[in-house]
Amino acid sequence: MGSNVAAALVRGGADTYVFDVVGCQDSLGKDVTFIKGDALDAEAVGKSLAGARRVFAFAGAGGAPGSLRDPLGDLAVNCKAQLVLLEAVRQVCPDATVVFPGSRLEYGRPVRLPVDESHPLAGSTPYAINKSACAAYYRIYAEVHGLHTVVLRLSNPYGPHPLQESYKGFGILNHFIDQTLLGRGIQLFGDGSQLRDFVYIDDAVEAIIEASGHPELAGAVINVGAGEGVSLARVAEQVVELAGQGSVESAPWPADLSAIETGDFYFDVTLAKDLLGWRPKTTLRKGLELTLLARKNQRH
Repeated sequence: MGSNVAAALVRGGADTYVFDVVGCQDSLGKDVTFIKGDALDAEAVGKSLAGARRVFAFAGAGGAPGSLRDPLGDLAVNCKAQLVLLEAVRQVCPDATVVFPGSRLEYGRPVRLPVDESHPLAGSTPYAINKSACAAYYRIYAEVHGLHTVVLRLSNPYGPHPLQESYKGFGILNHFIDQTLLGRGIQLFGDGSQLRDFVYIDDAVEAIIEASGHPELAGAVINVGAGEGVSLARVAEQVVELAGQGSVESAPWPADLSAIETGDFYFDVTLAKDLLGWRPKTTLRKGLELTLLARKNQRH
């Protein structure tokens, strides 16, 4: 997500700085100033923010299953790091807007559909709980310290990635595409009938950048998704059809994943439309076509 945001900022002519623990200068190009550092290093984070007007807080590690295996590591990377950043913003660039990516997983198993921002939070993994804690920190820093913070809860983003190696594992749909292009079957746990809300990366990035231009929304939490549910089985079949190869296979649920499965899920994105003037533009089929094309080009 962060590298896609950076690439979009460069295309828009913004002076863009990327702070990350791994190098990505070659992939993002000479128009990005890369600062290598650890998101838990308060001094380094503070120095990197000098003069910042818009901050996109995408440093962290993804993955609900991973947080079950290493809850303390997830706490540090996905929660403590955000407090380090918020403190640095408060001290170095308090007038900047700060956008943080939340997750649909914060809502847990839905009690009603579509899921709007008033839905109860019932995350079932440390990853989801830490995301919710960060959203609360962002609200507190807006209310108490006057920072311009916005949290966007994202639902299953997918699409091309400017960093080829980081592309792997970027969301379930990208995984489906990679499996298909490798000549392997797409494995669905159970019958694949559970619904998901898939948002194309360019649409998500547009919402992220738009949110950064609204300091008056300080403390807000906004859902960002396609606003409709599509079954995993249907989308897997579409990937195979568009790729012209591969297959869809059924597999038994692993015990750890079965315990955290949310069931059907899709967003109500009315608030994003009302507050940001944003709506998803890319159909699922078109998004899959673009992602397949990009991945084929990256593999050659």
